[in-house]
Amino acid sequence: MRPHPDVAPGLTRVRALGRAALVGGAGAAWGLGLSRFLAEAVLWWPLYSSRLTVGAVALGCGLIAAAFWRWSFILFPSRAEVGSLASVTPLVLPLFYGIGVVSHPLAGGLLLLFGALLALLLAWEDRPTWLLPVLLGLGASGLYLRTLLPSVGEADTMEFQVVAARLGIAHPTGYPLYILLTKLFTLLPLNNVAWRVNLASAVFAIGAVVLVYDIVRRLTDRPLFSWLTALAFASSTTFWSQAVVAEVYTLHNLFVAALFWLLLRCPGPGGEGEVRQARRWQMTLLLVGLSLTNHLTTLLLIPAVVLALLWERPRVSFGQWLVGGGLFLLGLSVYLFIPLRWPALNDGRWMTVRDFFTYVSGGQFHGALRLDGWQDPTRWHIVVRLFREPFGSAGLCLGGLGVVNLAIHRRRALALTGVTFVAFVLYGLSYYVADIAVFLLPAHLILAMWVGLGAAFLAWLFGLSSSLSSGVWRTGLVAVFALLPLSRVWMNFSAVDRSRDQGGYAWAQYVLDQPLARDSAVLADTKKFAPLYYLQQVEGVRPDLDIVILGTEELYQADLRRRLGRGQTVYLARYLPHLEEFHLRSVGPLAEVSPRPPQGDPASGDGVARFGEGIELLGADLDRDRLGRQMIHVTLQWRAEEPLSSDVLVRLRLVDADGQVAWKSEGSRPVNGLYPTNAWAVDVPICDYHGISVPPWLPSGVYRLEVGLLPPFGDDGDGMGNGGAASWLALKAVGVEPPSDPHPLPHGGLYGFGDGTWLTGFDLPGEASADSQAVVDLSWRGVEQQEEIRISWVDAEGRRGGAATFPVHSGMLRSRHAVATPDAPGTYTLELGMIDKPARCGWLASPTEACPLDEVELVAAMDGLANFADRILLLEADVGRREARPADPIPVTLRWRGLRSIDEDYTVFVHLVGPDGRLYGQDDTWPVQGSYPTSQWVPGREILDRHEVQLEPGAPRGVYRVEAGWYLLETMRRLQLLDERGQPVADAFLVDTISVRE
Repeated sequence: MRPHPDVAPGLTRVRALGRAALVGGAGAAWGLGLSRFLAEAVLWWPLYSSRLTVGAVALGCGLIAAAFWRWSFILFPSRAEVGSLASVTPLVLPLFYGIGVVSHPLAGGLLLLFGALLALLLAWEDRPTWLLPVLLGLGASGLYLRTLLPSVGEADTMEFQVVAARLGIAHPTGYPLYILLTKLFTLLPLNNVAWRVNLASAVFAIGAVVLVYDIVRRLTDRPLFSWLTALAFASSTTFWSQAVVAEVYTLHNLFVAALFWLLLRCPGPGGEGEVRQARRWQMTLLLVGLSLTNHLTTLLLIPAVVLALLWERPRVSFGQWLVGGGLFLLGLSVYLFIPLRWPALNDGRWMTVRDFFTYVSGGQFHGALRLDGWQDPTRWHIVVRLFREPFGSAGLCLGGLGVVNLAIHRRRALALTGVTFVAFVLYGLSYYVADIAVFLLPAHLILAMWVGLGAAFLAWLFGLSSSLSSGVWRTGLVAVFALLPLSRVWMNFSAVDRSRDQGGYAWAQYVLDQPLARDSAVLADTKKFAPLYYLQQVEGVRPDLDIVILGTEELYQADLRRRLGRGQTVYLARYLPHLEEFHLRSVGPLAEVSPRPPQGDPASGDGVARFGEGIELLGADLDRDRLGRQMIHVTLQWRAEEPLSSDVLVRLRLVDADGQVAWKSEGSRPVNGLYPTNAWAVDVPICDYHGISVPPWLPSGVYRLEVGLLPPFGDDGDGMGNGGAASWLALKAVGVEPPSDPHPLPHGGLYGFGDGTWLTGFDLPGEASADSQAVVDLSWRGVEQQEEIRISWVDAEGRRGGAATFPVHSGMLRSRHAVATPDAPGTYTLELGMIDKPARCGWLASPTEACPLDEVELVAAMDGLANFADRILLLEADVGRREARPADPIPVTLRWRGLRSIDEDYTVFVHLVGPDGRLYGQDDTWPVQGSYPTSQWVPGREILDRHEVQLEPGAPRGVYRVEAGWYLLETMRRLQLLDERGQPVADAFLVDTISVRE
């Protein structure tokens, strides 16, 4: 039966209106995300508080989307309406942000951008083939340039920045190809030299990402999935972290991607011409040779090259193989740069053949390679965690589907990628170095390829039907898969962002501007050496200085004495114990070490004040920072009037106009922690420098700077004052202006108060002691006048208690508050309200009295064995043996738990302290064999940390203390051990004792 002529057009119009309504709904969802983004990123109050305004924006976006969809059919009448309807599916992506599944404005902005971009790409069926790689390159460029380290780095990064600029030779294996390529970047007329060398890593990374896209595209024939896969690899934590600093690993991964791009090219049905096949293999051999001159782990790719050769059995003549061998040697010849350049850098001395092979093979690192590492459970834990890190559990599942996809359709590709993946896994298990994650990046690249193949496999399953629902499901799968790379971006951004990191550049400028003696030496640790050496070698500042870094404390001690013995002035930019025989004084942040007291008459006369019975303050100088940092430089002049037995700390504090202590230092031994008071000579003036970095939570204003001498652990109220001597001495009134752009706090969230005051973040401990204190940091915007806030504890039954009020001053961006904790243990929620102002605890939330911050677990006495500065809790500790002989290894197992987010990377130490009080063994490293720095810890998660401390061969007999603790390498300050009342009692925890016998 034929339909009535008036019915069919009516149904068509109804269907068209229904599809337009679906498109309008997707556009409205996008508009909802846009409203929240404008409210939270721009802090636009009407869109934060008014549902009517938000509804108008969402409705407007829906109407625009529907109109644009219908207008596209007028311009392109041949388009399939069903396909175009499915293409608008990604516009729904910002709905995850609009309904609060994700809440960070960065996530919202990315979902908005990619929702619109994916919709356009899906609708543009005839898009040119070059568009996606161009967009990929632009996107990766934006990520890397935004987060690029702007200045000098540390360790290898600094070395590469210096060596590339001077065309020198890096540490073994020399990395000659990387040095030659990055030298070209140093010639760019952009920014500073360090930034240009960092830029090279970003460029190499972009090349690797684009090649990953093309590999997956050729294997799957699904450009959008390949594009999203490459973006996920580009934004994975470890790869991104290497793309923003001067390092060799992005170039290495560029070679890995290029080799797989060649190896995975399968001849078509008609075969591949002999000439083209020969050229492909010749290019492969050239790349292998070149890659070896950048990184030796290229050797782990050789099994894949050999397997591809055996599988393919190319029709290549002997002469063509000779050409390929010549190209391999040509690539390998870049290594000749090392012996040819060696004489110019080593006083004309030529490198021997033996030295050359030892150098390029990395002979000094062979000891870190342990073939039994696969038997170590800790190594498996590390490697598994590092493979879950780049793409998460969902990525691992997709990677497994990718392996299934290859097993069904492309066994050759599975064999080549699989053998390489296994090789790098075994290498990760066997190579005991702290930065093993970067060595596993080629395996991450292969995993990324498998992830893309897994997503394509799902798309193939959804493509079995050609119905409208199948089309929507396929485009919906693209939209859902887009969440993988997008989530990597917003989750990893803050962890890899180096754009604020000046790498100690300003500190080094300040140091080298001090009146350092000509032709003197500076002995530095790894952090302080880097900016000093860069300024000297690249920018030519103080070329007369010897800036020295050595491997062990014994080498530093020997070098110090050798230089002093020949009359050279020596400064320390690192902690070095056992200096009792020397006189020390501060020269800015450095400590000058001398076998003789300072020249001139002994100090005499009345000073500014006396502390205790035998210490006199002769004078104090205060200086503002000449480099624009928010710092106060304090130089104190002390004198011991008589031999001292006490070891006291210098503490500084700022007192406000009301006489309240607004800030106080933790305290440090004089002369940068190197010169305890009980080592001072009588009547010798001691110059003592202290740098005060203005905390971001300190209100602007004028403060009274005071100094005191106090014992390391105990009450600081009275200092050493007795018998009329000063407890705290007022030095000078100083004006304080906190930083204008402080680092964001770890916990985001946006709460509005009144009609324009914003709480933008907070930080508080996840666990604290009852009847103690918890420190809460808050970040603010829009505080135009002094406000009063109320912080309350709410127990599990919803009862409020323990409320305290605090001022928040006009213009403040950050505030800190010490909140008394309730007496009763339990799980509590901290709530924040503002006096006389209603609170909105989220986007479009109804007004209320207060907003919840986070839960805090209060315990009667802190669980575990030791609380380090309310940041890290030691839960368990075990020493694997009770008796030992000299040179024996001592196994120590520690279990930690982070109490709050930690910005810095602290070093954990395990020391063996002999009966004479000296160290006879130590293991100082980042946790979990250096692979899990504290800045990556998640509060509340437990970390199993195994150490093996080697007892020195000449260790004397007796009872040894096994001590553990934490310190920050940059300052050498230890985290203090707190008692149940939160008072510092020590700076190391006694794990156990062992007996050492001969």
